[in-house]
Amino acid sequence: MNYNWFIGGCVSCLSVFPMQAMAPAENVAVRGCLDTVYVSPIGSDDGDGSEKQPFYSLNRALEGRLDNASADTLVVLVGSGDYYLSSPLFVNSPSARPVLIKAQGKEKPRMIGGMKIGGWQKCDGKIYRAYIPEVKSRGYAFEQFYVNGHRAVMARTPNVDWNYVEGSDEFAFKEGVRFADYALQRIRFNPEELQSLANIPMEQRKDVRLRFYHKWDITQKHAEYIDTDSGYIYVQGRGMHPWNRITKGSRYVMSNYLGALDTPGEWYLDKEEGYLYYMPREGEEMDDAYCVAPALHQFVVMRGKAGQAVKNICFDNLSFQYASYSMPDKGDEPMQAAAEKEAAMMFDFVENISLVDCEIVHTGSYAVWFRRECHDNRIERCYLADLGAGGVKLGEPYWRPGTRVSSGNVIHNNIITHAGMELPCGVGVAMFHTSDNEVTHNEISDLRYSGVSIGWVWGYNNSLDLWTSAIDGLGKTDFLQTKLVSPAVRNVVEYNHIHHIGWGELSDMGAVYTLGESEGTRVSHNVIHDVWSYDYGGWGLYTDEGSTGVTMTHNLVYRCKSGAFHQHYGKDNRIENNIFAFGHYYQVQYTRVEPHLSFSFKRNIILQDRGETLAGPWESGHIDMDYNLYWHLAGKTLEGRNWKEWQKQKEPHSVVADPCFKAAGKDDFRFKSLRTVRRIGFEVFDYSKAGVYGPEEWVNKAGLDEIVLERFREAAAARQQK
Repeated sequence: MNYNWFIGGCVSCLSVFPMQAMAPAENVAVRGCLDTVYVSPIGSDDGDGSEKQPFYSLNRALEGRLDNASADTLVVLVGSGDYYLSSPLFVNSPSARPVLIKAQGKEKPRMIGGMKIGGWQKCDGKIYRAYIPEVKSRGYAFEQFYVNGHRAVMARTPNVDWNYVEGSDEFAFKEGVRFADYALQRIRFNPEELQSLANIPMEQRKDVRLRFYHKWDITQKHAEYIDTDSGYIYVQGRGMHPWNRITKGSRYVMSNYLGALDTPGEWYLDKEEGYLYYMPREGEEMDDAYCVAPALHQFVVMRGKAGQAVKNICFDNLSFQYASYSMPDKGDEPMQAAAEKEAAMMFDFVENISLVDCEIVHTGSYAVWFRRECHDNRIERCYLADLGAGGVKLGEPYWRPGTRVSSGNVIHNNIITHAGMELPCGVGVAMFHTSDNEVTHNEISDLRYSGVSIGWVWGYNNSLDLWTSAIDGLGKTDFLQTKLVSPAVRNVVEYNHIHHIGWGELSDMGAVYTLGESEGTRVSHNVIHDVWSYDYGGWGLYTDEGSTGVTMTHNLVYRCKSGAFHQHYGKDNRIENNIFAFGHYYQVQYTRVEPHLSFSFKRNIILQDRGETLAGPWESGHIDMDYNLYWHLAGKTLEGRNWKEWQKQKEPHSVVADPCFKAAGKDDFRFKSLRTVRRIGFEVFDYSKAGVYGPEEWVNKAGLDEIVLERFREAAAARQQK
């Protein structure tokens, strides 16, 4: 870790910041006397920024104060209370002096990117409505809504799970790289499932939203034309992806029409009349409910330029709440990891930016994105929760030849939880074209897709079979097939606790997922469990297309639907000294036989109570495997294989033996005795060090509520037989 606080000049200025209060902001270099500006929820931007006449907005506090290289460190003290933002904090010029934006007291000031909604009236049965004049007068529309800090559900049908498509046709009008640039799709449904749309006026039918679930992403479109009698709905946009088509059996949900508002917690906005409709949940009293409709997409936007980075700014102990996401007019095309979707905090060409002890909650998309040429930034001890997509993105999902990719960023000791609420393919931490980052000691839980994703090429370096994505001449993202060397190298994912992800919504996921050649990438000392996909692909560790040079060691992985580890294809990976336990269908899996060494598989412990031990062509694959320990609680280890023959053929020093865990069935993987595991040279590791650390209150905050855990178990059970 690179901590570079230095303090000089007028010591009396430091009385504003006791040393213990200053310590978290290690990434900002303090110099000289502290130049202090005050911000207050009862302040005014017509003030002078003094303690007696504080400003209201952060923009006003920074205005004209960043470009003096000889000035002292700028400290912005933010008073406690609520700030309703009219615009994001926007910085687009290099900051010549260090800046610390910090809560004035212990309580986190709340930066709110939405407007309060009140004036509720009961209108029909259990439904209430509130008139919002800005909807008609200014075209103010929103796609998320919150009551007492809980995300409400845009009125939908069915209320639970999904229905199934009967079939589809596509009419392509303009060809593209891998699919049509423009096409019309006619989707066929069961006409009975469309009857709730029959009474919607034709002019309002185009507001009906359709979400289609694919393997690892989704498509969302507005209906162009609805024929309820025939069961046809027409949508348009880019062509369907060949690998993720909408076909018979595809899942779908319809939303955003009043006829679907039939369950507590659902809402609908009538943009023509300006009324917001809501059916309260049990215990919600609308007369005194705190209701918020997000208005801003971003809380913070910082955009430097190549060679002119925005630098040395730290946010300390602030809460950012309620950022919106709006589906584009042409809909959401399918995209793995929701890779293109912006975040509530957007950074380009920045260096040494820190978020410390902050909250980012109730977002429509991702929380933070250090996107283009962002270096040596840090997110530490932050709480990222109730997220529309995922938590943090690093680097770009676009190939830009000859440019420097984002690097050296640290994501440490954060809680990232309850994500994928609007875009379920969001990832806890997604690293695209980016290198030398550290993702350590985080708690990543309650997601619908992968926990950590690394890399953004499909295939091997300098191969004509390699694919990535790029921005074309029209500013549109498309797939690119070219020779290149993946820059996603030397990324570190260590000591994270990643659990309860998937929820049976999407497939083809991994708690830690890698793509492309990733020399020097380390995935170690993580605890991973409860990964549950819709169909195939609920893995703990997943080296996907072309993954190369990845080391995965000293991980504890258990209770994953499709197994603890899977390699699709790749080379020279090391899968060693891990504990893999209690996979549902498989324990470990291997798919493609290649002429080179796929991976080494040594000194691993595999404990199972069901499922296949080694799924795939392990006999014929080029795998350096030995010194592993296998144990099946029902005595069926390597079922279908003769153990003695297997030892002669593949693993002469591996053993079948009880690993002697204290209580693995109760998630206690400590050893009662080391006698057995010493036979394979297993190196014991302390898995209790994974996850967040610090004060008891912080550690406890990372845990999931028992109600959430029970719902996850129910979702997993519902998918076991399907």
